[in-house]
Amino acid sequence: MELTIERLNIEYVSWAVEFGNGKNEKDLRFGQYIHDKYELDEEAPDVFYYEGAEFTYNTLLEYLHIKDVKNTL
Repeated sequence: MELTIERLNIEYVSWAVEFGNGKNEKDLRFGQYIHDKYELDEEAPDVFYYEGAEFTYNTLLEYLHIKDVKNTL
């Protein structure tokens, strides 16, 4: 499944409500969870090892915004 801004927002809000900035009950970081659930293209930042859900979210959000702008040009 492709990661979109809308999906990222939903995933992040759900994660933040349940786990805050930390790991889930399976000891996964938010970046690991996103990496495993979604198909990220080669240009996407590698968020697998990032600590902190907020940092991962902001990094991916910036990337997706830039990608959307490039696609509209």
